[in-house]
Amino acid sequence: MKRPKRICRRQFLTRSVALSSFGYWVGSGMVSASDALEFNTEALRRLSQKLRGRLVLPSDVHYESAKRVFYWNPTTQRQPIAIVQCGHEDDVLRGIQFARDHQLEVAVRGGGHSYLAWGNSSGLVIDLSSLKQITIDPHRRVVRAQAGMLAGEVARSAGKHGLAPVLGQCPGVGAVGVTLGGGLGWLSGLYGACCDNLISATIANAGAQKMEACQESDPDLLWAMRGAGANFGVTTRFEARLFPIESVVGGDIHFAVANARNVLRGFSDLMRQAPDGFQANLNLTQGAPGVFISFCHVGTDAASQNMLDKICSIAKAIKVAVKRQPFATLADKAAATSPANVPVPSYRAIQTVYHPSITEEAIDILVDQLNSATPDIVFGLSHYMHGAVCQVSPTDTAFPHRQEHSIHIRAAYSWSDPQESDQRYAWGQQWLQLMRPKRNESLYANFQTYETAVGSPSLFGPNYERLLQLKRKHDPDNFFRRNANIALARG
Repeated sequence: MKRPKRICRRQFLTRSVALSSFGYWVGSGMVSASDALEFNTEALRRLSQKLRGRLVLPSDVHYESAKRVFYWNPTTQRQPIAIVQCGHEDDVLRGIQFARDHQLEVAVRGGGHSYLAWGNSSGLVIDLSSLKQITIDPHRRVVRAQAGMLAGEVARSAGKHGLAPVLGQCPGVGAVGVTLGGGLGWLSGLYGACCDNLISATIANAGAQKMEACQESDPDLLWAMRGAGANFGVTTRFEARLFPIESVVGGDIHFAVANARNVLRGFSDLMRQAPDGFQANLNLTQGAPGVFISFCHVGTDAASQNMLDKICSIAKAIKVAVKRQPFATLADKAAATSPANVPVPSYRAIQTVYHPSITEEAIDILVDQLNSATPDIVFGLSHYMHGAVCQVSPTDTAFPHRQEHSIHIRAAYSWSDPQESDQRYAWGQQWLQLMRPKRNESLYANFQTYETAVGSPSLFGPNYERLLQLKRKHDPDNFFRRNANIALARG
């Protein structure tokens, strides 16, 4: 495999950064498999007997696959003492109590797509992925689902009733998890963030007790769940609004890599004028897809054709794959960073930054790096902020990042040879340092890949102090810390 070349001709950072100092790899620390095997076997046996689901131990044949999360690599991987694969919501309570009794760190996993592998731990993993109950109420336009449901699965269930959920664009993310972190997707311009549509949540708290967060029972906690929810317990099910959308126009328009700069500029101009019902991502790769814009438009055929014509006027399109389709079909489309019908790599990693706008400097860096990228690297611009999501006050929910025209820029990369790991980490860190805003950094909980100098305030902005008080009330020991954590500010 060709190695990524020097990162940029205008700013080159030292390649001698020690891996242990990487801000990217937040919350490291590992326990070996042998340590896990030596843990109190009698206590584990008793826990296993209480579960409706299964307890997976390092000695089990399923352990290696059970511990693996999506963004798995030699630095994010962990060796859990045990994995509680929940067969019932009460298994969550038993797992929490066991972890408290034995002073184990807890990680909670739904879809397993956390960029920093928050769903894995060297202590106890509570895996919710088998909790798949879902109910659609077509009259109230509400979904009530357990925490193992993925975004694509909820979209398919709602689509049978001509309804659509406001969830993330990747079908493989956990529906609950993406909502608790804020949540941005195809419909955010029309209906806001995922968390804006959260009605209630059932939570297993740090005391291993069930509680409900809704407007009637605890409006403060519901407010906090809308953007910082992983901090307050394990959400075992949620209730959210649905919207009457049967079909959308969507698909991909591909351009030659040589036109990357024009496509980036044209994408910025396009999105500044886009209607609320239109959302798009831009992806750049030296691989077979090339440079392509993926979009979803809730609108008439004529309006959608107008938007398609604007995209095709940016540069000469080499492939157009666009059609009217059920929203659930589009919502089940594989993400650009995880294409279908390709071998699964041994390791995946990603870096993201949040920018207040698409700048010429960012375009220059992306084009420079695309020219030297290996085929596995996918650069992208996601979650262009406009429409309804920006019309909610930053303090109305715990999710504060609602600045119009802001954007997430990412670099995803994968490899299979462990000998490449050091080189890949160094490249990713250099990319991050080039792309990070020079001041006033903000981080989106669902896209967090590093920590800033000030810590949690970068995640929660004007909501930080209120969230800190609620964290002290509901989880004073910070038992739930494998997440975009509400912690004391630094400095």
